[in-house]
Amino acid sequence: MKLFLTSKIGATIHRNGLRTPGKIDNRWGFSTHFKETVKSTKQMIYISCSPENNERVSDWFDNTIAALDKAKIHFERNILVNGQNAMLLGELIGQSDVVFLSGGHLPTQNQFFQDIKLKAWLSNFNGVIVAQSAGSMNCAGTVYVCPELPGESVDSNFQRFRPGLGITDINIIPHYNDNRDLILDGKKFYEEIVAPDTFLIPLYVLSDGAYFYIHNKETEAFGEIYLFKEGKWEQISGFTS
Repeated sequence: MKLFLTSKIGATIHRNGLRTPGKIDNRWGFSTHFKETVKSTKQMIYISCSPENNERVSDWFDNTIAALDKAKIHFERNILVNGQNAMLLGELIGQSDVVFLSGGHLPTQNQFFQDIKLKAWLSNFNGVIVAQSAGSMNCAGTVYVCPELPGESVDSNFQRFRPGLGITDINIIPHYNDNRDLILDGKKFYEEIVAPDTFLIPLYVLSDGAYFYIHNKETEAFGEIYLFKEGKWEQISGFTS
């Protein structure tokens, strides 16, 4: 198995209020690495963040196909997996060269992945996984679930640690550029909500376009990535002269 943990790969852009196909972000070599890694393009499956039919996820799926086509990466079959066809997941994964894990609301996706037993189905997968945003966060063995919706950070019953897919021990928080000035429930997102939890678990904060590439027991970091540990920040990659 080869794994890309990404924040956002650029497949969708927002234009005039619509989600439209973008261009796969290659500022830090993602598109190049992905092309080199994928050896067969017969089938790609895109696993949703929730069991329901979701217009946003459907747009992401369609835009990913279009953006990959622009990058000269064409799969013979592309299948969106949600609650309607999840009973076929084992068969679909067995036939696939690439599995994309969608972004979305992290706790909802975490529960969906548990319900469809995705961890077990991926345990023998030998292809390429591209995880994005929440999908990347859910790849960890123990997932750090940062609050993201109003009310979650002040909810005493909100679970910040949940079981994940167990295919990496890296915990990430995506979209650094979007979140660095975020105020949630009247608190600064990083400084007041996330920082106390970094004394319990180290977190890697990724800007869009940044990613980890995990292969052959090696982990490589590309793009603007910070280690957030014990309340302190350290940039580990993406330095510019």
